[in-house]
Amino acid sequence: MNGITSAVLGGEVSMYRRAFRLSLIGVPLLLTMAVLTPAASAEPASDAAEALLPSALADAVSRDLGLDPQQFLDRADAARRLAEFTATVGSEVVTGSWLDANGHPVVTLASGPTHAEAADAAVASGFGIAAAALDIPPVVVGSVQPLLDVLPFDPAPIAGSIRASSYLGGDSFLAGTPAGLGQRCSLGFNALDQTRGAVNITAGHCNPNVTDTGSAALTGAYPMYGSLVGSKFGSFYRTSRSNTDYALIDIDDANIGAFESNAVRVPGAGPLHVTGTVDPIVGAPVCKSGTRTGFSCGTILSTGQNLAMGDNVLDRSFSTSICALRGDSGGPIVSGTLAVGIANASNVGDQPSCDIATVVSMLQGQRPELFATPVNDILAQNPGLTIRTM
Repeated sequence: MNGITSAVLGGEVSMYRRAFRLSLIGVPLLLTMAVLTPAASAEPASDAAEALLPSALADAVSRDLGLDPQQFLDRADAARRLAEFTATVGSEVVTGSWLDANGHPVVTLASGPTHAEAADAAVASGFGIAAAALDIPPVVVGSVQPLLDVLPFDPAPIAGSIRASSYLGGDSFLAGTPAGLGQRCSLGFNALDQTRGAVNITAGHCNPNVTDTGSAALTGAYPMYGSLVGSKFGSFYRTSRSNTDYALIDIDDANIGAFESNAVRVPGAGPLHVTGTVDPIVGAPVCKSGTRTGFSCGTILSTGQNLAMGDNVLDRSFSTSICALRGDSGGPIVSGTLAVGIANASNVGDQPSCDIATVVSMLQGQRPELFATPVNDILAQNPGLTIRTM
């Protein structure tokens, strides 16, 4: 992975270089100890699955993953079960978990007095058991060239209806001033804060005025319609660029009704309704929505990364084989109907299109890669914050 160039996914204005470091955990060859469920046959997707995914997302799943809607949902559900198993048994017992190339859930287990019990539980859950993971020393890769563009406490939040005026994850907005001085990014997940009410979760680097967060000089958030800037709908009130890259936009009272939906979409197209959250699992199928590239899909390549960007280090980032370009920053990443993370940076973010990005990265011996912050980490750092669900 030497020589990777990564771009922050806001829009473009200035260019500067930063050191970029990744810590990777190698996935071992599988020494399967359990009989795995056969791969899903290539039967037509169920009507229910087709109805659940908007056509734009179904097209992206087929194009980028070679899966039909039912296979995408089945693999996403397998990743959810893996995440829940790890949370129940404990990360000190489950030392690794992923979906293999056929979508089969696999775990590695620590040796010790609990190994046999954990192995029985894993087999009963239909998981394969692999040899312990091999640690690979950290590597230093390339440099970062962030390219910035001038230019929303209830444990079960109820989602509102989608209106013509609704703002959904993946829609375009400007962080800055109505004069166009700021950065163009994508809205993330609509959420609720127990003290502030309606908020939206997006990327931290989208806020060009982070030093004023919480002051009277708050950065405003404005909808964008092509190159046109609309009236302000909210203001940034919390921004993180260290450990995690996220920001919370406090929605103005007059616009709360427009941020009540739990959906994400390709701007202007049919929505996908988010039903909950899940931790990232290696091999899980994921799709992101962004104002620049709409829906694009891939799989989770690694988790628990340390991503160094200048003086800031993002902990527990995850990487995906998704193509994302400038303007996609802050966009939502989902697996099935579950929220996984917020888009942060890409190694092909400065390319003019995903088609060109794929060719260029192949010539460099790489592939498009999108880095993201887990949404569950953001929620854990903000008690009382919950995303909107059905």
